[in-house]
Amino acid sequence: QQPIVYVPPDFFRDNDLGRMQGVTFWLRSVAGHPSATFPGQDWGFWQYTGTGAVPGIAGRADINAFRGSPAEWNAWLVRHRL
Repeated sequence: QQPIVYVPPDFFRDNDLGRMQGVTFWLRSVAGHPSATFPGQDWGFWQYTGTGAVPGIAGRADINAFRGSPAEWNAWLVRHRL
């Protein structure tokens, strides 16, 4: 399986993760869009808040976005057998 690397800005920067090839990044960037927080970095997922409200979940929740269309999401699910 290809890994998905979940990473906040400081860990990404401090460990020079931008040099990694062949991984999908799940970027945590609650202060701004990944294009501003991680300039030039490709990403597949973006956690844009850790304080969201989601029906059926008590308390605050992380909310994330997939970078792609609904068709690309369905293809991603099939490719990863989810």
